[in-house]
Amino acid sequence: MSDLYASVVLETNIVKALDYSIPKELQNEIKVGMLLEVPLRNGLKKGFLLKIKDKTDIKKVLNIKRIFSKEVISKDLFELAVWMSKYYASNLSKVLKFIIPSSIRKEINPKTHILITSTKSKKELLKILNLLIKKHPSQAKAIEILLKENNKIFLQDLLERANISKSPIDTLIKKNIFKETKISSNEDILEDLEFFKTKPKILSFEQSEALDKIKKSITESKFQTHLLFGVTSSGKTEVFLQAIEAVLKENKSVIMLVPEVALTSQTIERFKSRFNEKIAVIHHKKSQGEKSDIWKKIINSETQIVIGARSAIFAPLKNLGLIIVDEEHDQSYKQSEEEPAYNAKHVAIMRAKLSNSVCLLASATPSIESYYNALNEKYILSKLTQRVKNSNLAKIHIVDMKEEILRKNFIFSSKLLDGIKKRYEKGEQSIIFLNRRGYNTNVSCTKCSYIFKCQHCDVSLTFHKTENELFCHQCNFKRTFFKNCPNCSNHEFLKFKGHGTELVEKALNAIFKNIKTLRIDRDTTSKKHSHDELFQAFKTGKADVLIGTQMVVKGLHFPSVTLVGILNTDSALSIPDFRSYENVFQLITQVAGRAGREIDGEVILQTFMPENDLIKLSKEQDYISFYEKEIENRKLFNYPPFTQMVKITFSSKEENSAKNEAISFKNKLIKFLQKNIIIHPVSPCGRSKIKDYFKFQFLIRGKILPIIDAINNAKKEYKLSSKISMLVDVDPINTYF
Repeated sequence: MSDLYASVVLETNIVKALDYSIPKELQNEIKVGMLLEVPLRNGLKKGFLLKIKDKTDIKKVLNIKRIFSKEVISKDLFELAVWMSKYYASNLSKVLKFIIPSSIRKEINPKTHILITSTKSKKELLKILNLLIKKHPSQAKAIEILLKENNKIFLQDLLERANISKSPIDTLIKKNIFKETKISSNEDILEDLEFFKTKPKILSFEQSEALDKIKKSITESKFQTHLLFGVTSSGKTEVFLQAIEAVLKENKSVIMLVPEVALTSQTIERFKSRFNEKIAVIHHKKSQGEKSDIWKKIINSETQIVIGARSAIFAPLKNLGLIIVDEEHDQSYKQSEEEPAYNAKHVAIMRAKLSNSVCLLASATPSIESYYNALNEKYILSKLTQRVKNSNLAKIHIVDMKEEILRKNFIFSSKLLDGIKKRYEKGEQSIIFLNRRGYNTNVSCTKCSYIFKCQHCDVSLTFHKTENELFCHQCNFKRTFFKNCPNCSNHEFLKFKGHGTELVEKALNAIFKNIKTLRIDRDTTSKKHSHDELFQAFKTGKADVLIGTQMVVKGLHFPSVTLVGILNTDSALSIPDFRSYENVFQLITQVAGRAGREIDGEVILQTFMPENDLIKLSKEQDYISFYEKEIENRKLFNYPPFTQMVKITFSSKEENSAKNEAISFKNKLIKFLQKNIIIHPVSPCGRSKIKDYFKFQFLIRGKILPIIDAINNAKKEYKLSSKISMLVDVDPINTYF
């Protein structure tokens, strides 16, 4: 057996791959992508096998110590990591560390929960309950709750709901009435429950046409990207489900991406009612142990369907047939805070290409770039122009808030309040959207002009009345609010400006005493499963009005909602970014899409800018007219899709250091850039200081590959200060922040 060598990418800051000798006993089982343990500087480090070769230039080559994990990553996923490293100008080790859960790399065992069930029948339990209710009320309470939960409940949930210690539970276990079982926290307590199975629905002509195009690509095992452009409530999900059915028949697997964690439960419910196959769910709220457990199940082919937010694109599925990116326009698919600054939509397209599978993008408001690609036949375009059940798009009414202010209506217009009242009297529901949480968005002293700002960020603190705290929504800094100015000690001249969702809820409850409200924002959804519980409560009619931020915008289906109130989107139009108008149009259209999905609906859009062209286009929900106007502006100013962009950001605790480093690196980079590439001046970021770090940036426009080559060459020659961090953001979703 001849000598073989492994090129290994270490999980360290060493950028270059290192060569190691492959021991004879490992040569038959070692494969590219495996996680290995290798010697480095008198210690052992883990690294990924990049390639196997029969020669090395290293004179003294050390042996690989052991195979740490035999199958961590699939072949197409490893190839994807290599592509991401090149395209996003990020170290391969950093990309691999990001893709593969740390629990897999560190051998963390899944967290377990204790599931409580009963050994008795329902009839027997009721009899025992009656015997215990007087002498042992705590045991009786536990039995009562278990009965309500159909004989399955986690121990922690049981203790919280019964408000008891574990002692009564232990007694019931000793009496052989209860039984405890340790299960992985990833195991679904609903796994054994039967869902009401739904049959494929009869499709409209447009839906059938779209599905036929997708199925043709699936059966041919041909990489193609499809764009399903359908108005809100046009039946896109049914097309997904029938396309997935075709994929499963081919014995292939599916990844379904959704933009929000909140949407995973709704999607799971629909999928479980249609398919018998096990479903894996991946998102950032899963613990490391849960992620490890899910990863191993996927590697072992125990599931063919994966649902999740952007990180689900890295699920190590084999024989991939279809990747769906729902709400493909959504900005949450983009990671911008750390490298690799990837866009899950673009990564999904590349993964589909590497695995010869189909990528299906879908939206009621496609991104300008995606629709442009579809019109230019880079993607296959399908349109759904009609809502299912022939329901109409909700009618949008524009209310001029300048006139409402004169009537002392500062938060709600008269038309919105009348609409809420009418829906309540009819037994219908309403949604109020405001993309700002908290009570007041700004607190200042009118005597000395002091503004309550975060000491770590260049932003105002938001007042949260329930907690009586001033809170920074950038770094989570908070401080108790004392009702006096820290600068002049006066308490009579404090002024509270701006309203958030907390104030909106309180104000609405003051106006309508009998109306029940629910609020969904980051403050009310911090606990695990809180999204699901709140959405389920609203869906089952436990509230008349839902108040929320962007969480209530994306793809949620509430049949009884016939009114949506949009309180303010004006500030977003003022952001100096070439995507501002696109973002606001998408936001208004998506929020409006929550109304009238089964009954005719109405949308009330409150604005101080009723004559604005974008507001007028939004009223008509006319995407095509919006696109035609926007694409002309993009072409005139040479913005995407007519060019590509890279944003490079420098951060430091010293303002001048960040600025000077940005200028210095820019000057180095210019030497490597082609003449037709545009490089912008260095400027402070829109939020110039975050978490004690000052931020400066510059933009580069042109063809992406020459830009990336120039950045990599500049990096090789440039020594970055240890006190400075640099972030390369390819295809940034915003150019201001």
